[in-house]
Amino acid sequence: MEYVRNITVADPIDQVAALYVDTALWPEWQPESLSVEVLEGAPPATGGRSRLTYRRGRGTMVMTESISLCELPRTWNAVYEAPGIHNICDTRFVAVDAHTTLIEQRDVFRLTGMMRLVGVLFRSSFPQETDKSLRIFKGFVEKQLGATR
Repeated sequence: MEYVRNITVADPIDQVAALYVDTALWPEWQPESLSVEVLEGAPPATGGRSRLTYRRGRGTMVMTESISLCELPRTWNAVYEAPGIHNICDTRFVAVDAHTTLIEQRDVFRLTGMMRLVGVLFRSSFPQETDKSLRIFKGFVEKQLGATR
């Protein structure tokens, strides 16, 4: 499964990209985020690896994040892995003008085992979740940076 989603944020590219990769701030725009544990390197730098824990329904989901490319403020690519899930997430930040940033996120999912069935049954929910996350991030950034204007 593969799709691309994008959103425009009314703030400068440097600031938008910095907030996007700041794991200390993730719980503010990813309400399901419970913890980030660095395993290797110095995320968000290329080669960094972390263990991410998210709330999922009544339980939790643990995944590994591996940063495959960090060229901020333009590009941040990561691979997320959990049982049955391999997600390549390529995120690009494009300066529309000095005060506006386009975020383009391309996701490629490779699902195996039981997750393959989940992918078939709930295919439309994957891009919907990405859209929701990008909308929450946009609101978070514009509130954060709007307060400093």
